[in-house]
Amino acid sequence: MTINAQNRLLPDWFSRVRTRQTVLPRFQRFEAWGYANVTQMFNTILRRLPLGAVLILEIGNEEPFISRPIVGAPTDGERITEHLLDGQQRLTALWRGLHNNYEDRTYFLYLSEDEESGMPYYVDSIGRWKKTGDKERRPFWANNPAQLWSRRMIPLDLCAPGDAANDRYKLWAKEAIPDADEREEVGEIRAKVRETFATFNMPYLSLPVTTSKDTGLPPPSGPIGLLVH
Repeated sequence: MTINAQNRLLPDWFSRVRTRQTVLPRFQRFEAWGYANVTQMFNTILRRLPLGAVLILEIGNEEPFISRPIVGAPTDGERITEHLLDGQQRLTALWRGLHNNYEDRTYFLYLSEDEESGMPYYVDSIGRWKKTGDKERRPFWANNPAQLWSRRMIPLDLCAPGDAANDRYKLWAKEAIPDADEREEVGEIRAKVRETFATFNMPYLSLPVTTSKDTGLPPPSGPIGLLVH
């Protein structure tokens, strides 16, 4: 079977996840990546390096497998048009990290030099938790824009593609960075990072609607990617 890779930008992936057009077949394993994997992925994108192609199965009038949405994504939406057969860890990490919906972790853009790459910024994360009676997650300073900026940290979800992140960033920056000139300078850096995410291409290989269920199922000896020749 010969399958050609097709391009799809990250905002388009997010749109499909948000409207529930792209879902997971239930036989897929659940999240397996730790925060170090997620951090490495984000920094790979900031360096404008590829993550590799993912594999989808096109859906016709009826789903061949029972499905579920990506963790943290809406459970209702439009008609399901594709099952994500390979690439769950990458797409789930992108969705959750850029929407800040990990309960025990928050990802940030650090405006400090990355010792490994020499870039003027990098992504890292901190652990989050609640104690009995807490209304907000700890550490509490991570909820305060001014204290975050004193550490040169910007919540990564404020760098996500889309107008909603832009609007939230403007409110955050006004509270975090009182000096207008500094705020403008930081805004330019943040805009560059946002553009990197907005133009990030994660290509995909597509199995047609006519693909048999046996072909779509993962082989017992390895990942689904082995099906593609």
